[in-house]
Amino acid sequence: MLIEVLAAILIFSFGILGLVGLQAATINNSISAEDRSQAALLADNLVATLWSKGKLATGSCDLLCAADGGNAKDYTNWQARVKAALQGGSGVATLDASNAKLVTITISWTAAAKSKTAAASHTYTTEVAVQ
Repeated sequence: MLIEVLAAILIFSFGILGLVGLQAATINNSISAEDRSQAALLADNLVATLWSKGKLATGSCDLLCAADGGNAKDYTNWQARVKAALQGGSGVATLDASNAKLVTITISWTAAAKSKTAAASHTYTTEVAVQ
């Protein structure tokens, strides 16, 4: 009878260990999903700024080019928000050479390390045509 109890405790322990591992994986996935959502919202914020100010409607580079006499302040502020919102975050928006109304937004960040090894690097990229 004692052996049966020990076997039951052993099986129960493996089940509990499995649940603890599942909970840890769920937490890591939740944090990763939060970072991806934040990146998508930041990209959407830049797109909204582009659309609301009509910066690329004429094919000009008013918002994205630093050479436009200080008009790139919104873009610089957006890059600062990306850096503040995501660990190791950086955001870049580039104009397509063949279509001046097509903007590619790339946001990169470093996810929190799941272990004592190297942290994972992530990138969110979207393309939008600003009319």
